[in-house]
Amino acid sequence: MRSIIILALLMSLGHLKAQKSYSYKATYRLEYQENSTDTNSIKSEIGVLYLGNDHSRYSSLGKAIKDSLENMTNPETMRMDEYNQMTDFKYSIYKDYKDNELILAEKVFQYELKYKQDLKQIDWEIQPENKEILGFSVQKATGTFAGRNYIAWFAPELPFSNGPYKFSGLPGLILEISDLQGHYDFSLTGFQELEKPVDKLMNLDSYKAVSQQELDQVRDDYNRDPIGTMQKAGIKFGWSEEDEAEQKKELTKKYKKRNNPIELHFNE
Repeated sequence: MRSIIILALLMSLGHLKAQKSYSYKATYRLEYQENSTDTNSIKSEIGVLYLGNDHSRYSSLGKAIKDSLENMTNPETMRMDEYNQMTDFKYSIYKDYKDNELILAEKVFQYELKYKQDLKQIDWEIQPENKEILGFSVQKATGTFAGRNYIAWFAPELPFSNGPYKFSGLPGLILEISDLQGHYDFSLTGFQELEKPVDKLMNLDSYKAVSQQELDQVRDDYNRDPIGTMQKAGIKFGWSEEDEAEQKKELTKKYKKRNNPIELHFNE
């Protein structure tokens, strides 16, 4: 089965046109420690990486569910805690290998924001160790990114210099990557060729270009008090005063626990 996937992949890559569509999908499971001081605060999410010839899109599967619910006719009937539990990662990450560019785009409440970075952010050191993951032969690499040291395992037979989140730059698709503390661990759960190429692009023209620091600050301000932010915009939840107080208490407790971001500092 693995050899069939490899053969189909090589043949299709040779015939892909320049249009921005995706012919392959890699699915990852992310396990992460939300609270840096609590080893029991492990959470997990599913992320999906769509792959084209020279471009890709990565986002949380929970983000897609959240986006669908935001289009409901009566979203105010949803409990705020249920809404926020769908995903902690509400961004999409686009990698463009022709322009050596990475774009992170995120809608934080009513604010549509994006920032750009160079695609190359990690100086990898390829190591001699090998093993097998889901039938693929992989090789070890080590590198540092945004304050964390990582071990990655990449598959040279999958000719994508790509991986989950912002990770890229190795001669093959990253199937596993984790930081040495074990706070963030991505592992491939599936890789497939799509029956038909799909278009997963977003029109980012309306998104305001900001720095990473500015986007992270807007996100942090919203996460600190999402109810107050939405109420200021005129959204009514139909709660009693007791329910509203309880919701705010729970969200404040959750905000204080989320103290372990994947990026400990900004890469220049």
